[in-house]
Amino acid sequence: MRKIFLKRFNEKGSGIVETLIVLIVISILVIVVMDRYETIIEEAKEVALKTELNNLRQAILFFKIKNSRNSESLKELVTAHFVMPYKDDIFSAKYLEPNSLDKDKNILDPFDMPYAYDRATGRVWSIKKGFEHL
Repeated sequence: MRKIFLKRFNEKGSGIVETLIVLIVISILVIVVMDRYETIIEEAKEVALKTELNNLRQAILFFKIKNSRNSESLKELVTAHFVMPYKDDIFSAKYLEPNSLDKDKNILDPFDMPYAYDRATGRVWSIKKGFEHL
C-alpha cells in the first residue's frame, strides 16, 4: 500500500481529471466571492447615498434659514457662500462641498447619477431605481 501511495506522488504531472476538478473548484470559489463582493459594494453605496442625502437636506435647510427661500438649484448650494460671525472673527464657507460633480456641475450620487431637486418644496432625492424612497 505504501509503495502505491509513494508511486502515485512520484509520477510526473497530473491527470486531466485532477486539473479539471481543481479548475471547477476555483471557478466556484471565484463566483461566490464576486457575488458577495458586489453585494457589499451595493450596500456601501446605499449607506453613502443616505449620508449624502442627509448632508444635502441639511444644506438646503440651512440655505432656507439664511436666505428665507429655497435654493434655485442644487448648483446654487455649491457656488453660494454664507458668512457668519465666529468668536472674534468672520466665518465664510459654501453651503455644500459635494463629493462628485459631472461636467455640467450637477451633484452626483454614489451611483454616478444626478440628484433630483424640487425647488418649490426643497425636496431632494436620488433618481436611481430602487432608491427613490430614501
